[in-house]
Amino acid sequence: MKHILMVLDHVYPPDLRVENEVVTLTDAGYRVTVLSIGPDLRPHEEENGLARIVRAKIPAQIRNKMRGLAGSVPLLDIYLGRLVRTLHKRTPFDAIHAHDLYLFGAAIKVGKRLGVPVVGDMHENWVEALKHYKWSTTIPGKWVVNLKKWQHLEDRWTREVDHLIVVIEEMATRLEDAGLLASHITTVPNTILLDEFESWPVERIVDLQEVRPRLIYTGGMDGHRGLEDVIRAMPFIAEAHPSVELVLVGDGAVKQELQLLVETLGVGHLVLFTGWQEQKRVKSFMAACDIGIIPHKKTVHTDHTIPHKLFHYMFMELPCIVSDCKPLKRIVEHTGCGLVYTSGSPEELASHAISLIDSAEKRREMGQKGALAVHEKYNWRATAHGLLAVYDQLLQA
Repeated sequence: MKHILMVLDHVYPPDLRVENEVVTLTDAGYRVTVLSIGPDLRPHEEENGLARIVRAKIPAQIRNKMRGLAGSVPLLDIYLGRLVRTLHKRTPFDAIHAHDLYLFGAAIKVGKRLGVPVVGDMHENWVEALKHYKWSTTIPGKWVVNLKKWQHLEDRWTREVDHLIVVIEEMATRLEDAGLLASHITTVPNTILLDEFESWPVERIVDLQEVRPRLIYTGGMDGHRGLEDVIRAMPFIAEAHPSVELVLVGDGAVKQELQLLVETLGVGHLVLFTGWQEQKRVKSFMAACDIGIIPHKKTVHTDHTIPHKLFHYMFMELPCIVSDCKPLKRIVEHTGCGLVYTSGSPEELASHAISLIDSAEKRREMGQKGALAVHEKYNWRATAHGLLAVYDQLLQA
């Protein structure tokens, strides 16, 4: 049985993408070990029924510094190399699967030393993301983040991995335009595993029992998410529908700034911050709402990634209002599951929200189209075949 080591620098589980990949690989007969680097109170090593999980427990501050310095100081290379070599001595593996660009360099080095192929899983345009994350654009982070060097490393590492996996077609096109061969890249989108998502229960959310029109956003609260667009849209929406409510499920670096904006605009009675929720419980919040929102700022970063939440909204038959980031716009317009607004235009977002709140028939029609698209096309079983093809080619020849 071929053995794959997956490496990620955060606690596991949860991670929907990694969990889905583990399911697919183990179902196909591969053995998977997940090396999780980060703060975690759970056992150092355990089996969860699908994979062996090995947790390298280090404080978040140290983990974050190693990640941030990965493009300048090889601390992560040294640390990860030692961990991986130790694991390989105990239970040899046949390939390394590195999640996110900043782990590619360390994985490539140790992979060469051990003589095993490396698959790079590029979740996002990391170089462009560094232009928007709060930690990398404020002191002291911005003093050590060298964007030119990171771009050089992306060019180099994406070529040096044995195969590259990306999350959306637009990212594959960008890399091909930069000179990578199409045969070197496989697109594996962030779609949902239907059986798993369907099994999550829908519970009664006490805070959402009052009948009123609700918009929902789920996920991280970082600068590039564009959540200020939705908050600034609320006064316009409330003029037409005074009882409207915006439900924000999640947490992140700009949450306090968003809460201050809510207070400044005087819409505190219209916005509910639920805080971080377990992934399975997020489904219950969606079930209590009417419209799903993805207001990402349109940037080079967001034009080359796709969030899980789009397919969650579609599965739950929520009509979607999304910004005009390329992948979001393409999928929403192609499926007819929602409306697209110009990023940075709260007024246009509000107009779309009002039109959907006004028409239950429009909401129902768009919701049904989204659910149909997920069941027919945008689900993990339908989109994960490329992942297996990569490993069948690398390890089964």
